[in-house]
Amino acid sequence: MVSYLIKSIVCSGLLLVAYHFLLEREKMLRFNRFYLLAAMAFSLLLPLITIEMPSQVVEEAVTDNPVMQPFVSAAAADHAPQPIPVQERNALPAYLPGLLYGLVAAALLLRTGFQMLVIIRSKSGRRIVSFNHAKLVLMPDETSTYSFFNFIFIPQKAFDNRDIPNEILTHELAHARQMHSLDILFTELLIALWWFNPLLLLYRRAIRLNHEYLADDAVLAGPTEVQQYQLLLLDTLLAQRTTALASSFNYPFTKKRLAMMTTNINLRIQLIKKAFIALLLPVLAFAVAEKTYSQQPASKTTPKTERKADNASGNEAVSEEEMKDFFATIEKYTRYVKNKNGRTDPMVEMSPALENQLYAVYERMSDMQKQQLRTKEITVFRMSIPVKKAPTPEMFENWKRTDIFGIWLNEKHVPNSELNKYKYSDIAEYDLSKLYGAALKGRSYKYQLGILTNEYFDKTYDERVNNRVIITRVGWLTPKEAPKKGK
Repeated sequence: MVSYLIKSIVCSGLLLVAYHFLLEREKMLRFNRFYLLAAMAFSLLLPLITIEMPSQVVEEAVTDNPVMQPFVSAAAADHAPQPIPVQERNALPAYLPGLLYGLVAAALLLRTGFQMLVIIRSKSGRRIVSFNHAKLVLMPDETSTYSFFNFIFIPQKAFDNRDIPNEILTHELAHARQMHSLDILFTELLIALWWFNPLLLLYRRAIRLNHEYLADDAVLAGPTEVQQYQLLLLDTLLAQRTTALASSFNYPFTKKRLAMMTTNINLRIQLIKKAFIALLLPVLAFAVAEKTYSQQPASKTTPKTERKADNASGNEAVSEEEMKDFFATIEKYTRYVKNKNGRTDPMVEMSPALENQLYAVYERMSDMQKQQLRTKEITVFRMSIPVKKAPTPEMFENWKRTDIFGIWLNEKHVPNSELNKYKYSDIAEYDLSKLYGAALKGRSYKYQLGILTNEYFDKTYDERVNNRVIITRVGWLTPKEAPKKGK
């Protein structure tokens, strides 16, 4: 959560700085309107997006005598699990931050709803006159002219006496036609839900000012002279301020509005600035978005003794009698299990010591003898020696996301919050696999992550080293073909 807050505020700040120095003084008002609205949504949602990065493969060397390697004991000392801190008695309850957020958000939403209710009630029982696809609401008191959606609120006395300048009506009509009230409500909603980002208040001010630029531009597109309109604008400086949700002719920052009216348009400069913004957005997206890595088990340089055995060329081929004993032993320790389809699958089950003996025979086989195993659909292989590899802090923090990772800690399925009890340096080994198709059904995560702590790694190390040989048989037998018990 803290990471999200920081990234969101930094992103919104950078986009606001880019607007202030590049776009605010340029007369590309519609582009600026879209940019400000998109920048708010962009900075609030982008930290929630996850980008998949290419897999990270780390090469680690393993020496000839892995069991006695100094790095095992050294790593165990360096990465020994730290005692889990006990929560202090005077610590704040875990629900308090969420409660505080909810109370503030509810208060801001209620304020916005109350302001809308005030505007809606203000037109109740008033005389309403149609005006160029908008509606004029005639108010009994001397109020400032303002608009909300397609309703324009004006003093009834000034309307009856025809004292309202056409420029003011044209200005408010532009607010109504361009639906500026939608922008205002959208901004107020974001401020209420993401109130912890104070920069949204600056976005609100920039959006409201840009609305005035657009409405002023609509007035000056007609027969009104710039100087005449500027004098009219200055005459309204002391007018009463309207509600925060309304668009009013006498909106502040008159100096900036006067300057914008006389700003020259340079299409080349505008194009360059738009191109810079187009480049800034993807760069910022890559920097702020969460990143996940398709981590693969580190490739290891196998010991010299193992490389020599695995690369045997056949000079030490086993005898025919040893081959018969090899196949007879596998058959002896094969158990046949009937599956749901009525077929019988062979399963090889024997002690690790016997598996190691058969693997020693397998190492001496010639290529032709190994081909005999493949013909009989027998597979013999030995896994690499387990080596410690701690994740980076960024990877470790990503693992806590329940929408991406399912966690198996020390061979037990645990909630992602269990990782809060550990540091990234407490992890000795991890293995990540992506789920596809039917495997995703009923799961909220996309990756299955197996993690071993230093303590568990050290505890099971000897057993894993001595039990690395895997012997399997592929294929199936019908019930008639399966050997009977006792044979």
